[in-house]
Amino acid sequence: MIRYTLLTFFVAFLSAYAFKDWYKSLCGLIMLMAIFERSDMPRQMLGVTGLNPWNVLMLFILIGWFISRKREQLKWDMPGEVTVLLLAYVAVVLIGFVRMTDNIDAIHLFFINSGSEELPTLRSFFNDYIINSLKYVLPGILLFYGCNSEDRVRLGILAIFVTLFVLGLQIIRMMPISEIADGEALSRRALRVLDRDIGYHRVDLAALMAGGSWALFISRQVFKSVWQSRLTLGLGFILILALALTGGRAGYATWVILGVVVASLKYRRLLFFIPIAVFLVVTLVPAVRERMMEGFGGAAGTEVVGEQAADLGSITSGRVTVWQIVIDRIKDRPMTGWGRRGFHASGASDELFETAGPAASTFYHPHNAYLQLVLDNGLIGAIPILLFFGLIMKRSATLFRDKAPIICAAGGTCLLLTGAQLVASVGSQSFYPRAGVVLMWCSIGLMYAVYVRSRYRKPRGSKDGPTQEAA
Repeated sequence: MIRYTLLTFFVAFLSAYAFKDWYKSLCGLIMLMAIFERSDMPRQMLGVTGLNPWNVLMLFILIGWFISRKREQLKWDMPGEVTVLLLAYVAVVLIGFVRMTDNIDAIHLFFINSGSEELPTLRSFFNDYIINSLKYVLPGILLFYGCNSEDRVRLGILAIFVTLFVLGLQIIRMMPISEIADGEALSRRALRVLDRDIGYHRVDLAALMAGGSWALFISRQVFKSVWQSRLTLGLGFILILALALTGGRAGYATWVILGVVVASLKYRRLLFFIPIAVFLVVTLVPAVRERMMEGFGGAAGTEVVGEQAADLGSITSGRVTVWQIVIDRIKDRPMTGWGRRGFHASGASDELFETAGPAASTFYHPHNAYLQLVLDNGLIGAIPILLFFGLIMKRSATLFRDKAPIICAAGGTCLLLTGAQLVASVGSQSFYPRAGVVLMWCSIGLMYAVYVRSRYRKPRGSKDGPTQEAA
């Protein structure tokens, strides 16, 4: 009861404050993501579906933004190619949903085979795949609109870091450090507890902790005082501990890959320290060692993949079987795909059920965001989305290498949070917007605000090169 009362006052205050400073209320909304996906948070108010504190606060922020946009001289000055790719991204989501409606019977069959007592309706699909998907892009778009000063950029970065820190603290609180000695026990508890109590799957949390820890390390210079810089560094190590406690092997690998990227682009000395850090962690933390080495020592793998691929099945937790089936379905419609939830519409889930039996009930999607993207939307839909993320990585890497701390932090945070999702997408994730990637979209909005309003932006009609305007 006390938590609900505090949440009500918090949301009411930020909703009212949005008329004075909508940007600060937006930062509060972002930080609310650290707790709002928890199972004990209210999903509706007054019995109305969709009327929840997060949506209500977003509505007031949008009203505050609309009222203030002329006074603050806010405008959409995103580079043209990014705007086109972003619109194409939204179009792919919408078209994929429309195509899905023609395959609703095949999707219902999957739920029946999975033992679901109630079948989802088109209305519920619309709420989940359109409304509750695209709304998670809005914070990033609003951050882009609002970041018209260095103070606002710093405040946006701080909101992202506070959210990451609160998520990390919840992981540490719910995952006893004593279990870090047993990889199997750690993995079982993480699967059972994190999604239920925090509201995010451990794969999402591992990616956030991997990217977030590096983002904190490279952003410590943004905060001017020595104690703030040291605190930021310490928070980064806390996120590493949280990452270890997720038991997510993909998250561990993502952390190493991102470290190599950071070292290659700017901090070359890390190329020497990263292998040492990995060696120490693998040596001193048994659970991490067990999780990383699973499948490499001749252990029995997932039986459905056959004897020759048994180890590969163990390494990928059975995903290799799913991937092969999905690839075969992609070959049937390589250009156009099958529409949203193509995993079910194409019959891939049925074939997996026949191959793996009851074990297939844990696979609701291809467990590879790239394969899911092509399966659902074909190459025609996948290419603009992949180009969008490719351009983001290129722009953020450019900013990350800048000497100005605020520009480096904005670019580096985007590079690392987006890069974490792209790396983790090999084993899971999804390119469809959802709660787990809100911080990624926020970092994208911040990065492009700095990119457009900094010395990297050429003034319209100028042939003399970039401007020298500060972020």
